[in-house]
Amino acid sequence: MEKGFYAFGTINFICIGSPMSEKAGREILDGMQAVCSELDDMLSAFKPYSEISRINAAAGKEPVPVNQTVFELLRRAKEIYKLSEGAFDITVGPAVKLWNIGHQGQRVPYEGELKRVRRLVNSNLLILDEDNCTAYLEKRGQSVDLGGIAKGYAGDVVRSRLLNKGIDSALLNFGGTILTIGKKPDGFPWRIGIQNPIKERGVSVGTIMLENSALVTSGVNERFFISWGIRYHHLLDPRTCAPARSGVLSVTAAGECAMDLDALTTALFVLGVEKGMELAAKTEIDALYLTENGCMFGTRGFVEGKYKFTPSMAITA
Repeated sequence: MEKGFYAFGTINFICIGSPMSEKAGREILDGMQAVCSELDDMLSAFKPYSEISRINAAAGKEPVPVNQTVFELLRRAKEIYKLSEGAFDITVGPAVKLWNIGHQGQRVPYEGELKRVRRLVNSNLLILDEDNCTAYLEKRGQSVDLGGIAKGYAGDVVRSRLLNKGIDSALLNFGGTILTIGKKPDGFPWRIGIQNPIKERGVSVGTIMLENSALVTSGVNERFFISWGIRYHHLLDPRTCAPARSGVLSVTAAGECAMDLDALTTALFVLGVEKGMELAAKTEIDALYLTENGCMFGTRGFVEGKYKFTPSMAITA
């Protein structure tokens, strides 16, 4: 039994494998969609009434009271910002808006424009007051964009609620952020293909068997445009406010917490293989890189079979 719906700027699917009546299953799926709609209303930077939009509108003016959910998500985002040495930064909003990749009006900005937004992208300027549960952006023109962490957070929330309802078999696909509960109804682990970032959708570089885990992939194929023969993808390096040039085509991360994986795949992509592998080790997740020169590098979880990864090309540890 499954359901598809739109939230967080993408199509999301929830598939429940646990046996139950049609009515009970539909009630659960409808309830999970409602949960996602509520989170989207709270976390979207594109909805003027959201808490994130209120924070952005008050940038350089005053702190904004937020609920505990938003506060904790912002706090974790800042922690990952520090862990990644700035490779993941939710204050990248001005740069995202400037490039507008994947939307009408996408273009290559002038250097002067990039210089201007680089002064605004800095999570150290996002001040969180735990006593008053407020968030404050210190500079006018700053904005928070949770596109790199919100889907993972929502996936964790939905998975937790499904478990609380006694669901022992489920697959969640929130725009490519994958979470699993238990095994498929046939008793085998969920089989997940990893997209080849330079091929059409559905062509994989390999598959993994996933059970009670989460999987997130960030790659150059997701959103991009080509100008004067140069490909510009949507994965921006917050330190340059331009598409990351790390020699990476895609990075896949596997672990327990989809929220962390969502953010960390962006950081791993921006950092490149060497520094990214160090961050993966530090945060105790598994990572799989596909590079521009056609090589594949993976941590032990992929190389030694923790996730039963079956590559369709050679992999280097």
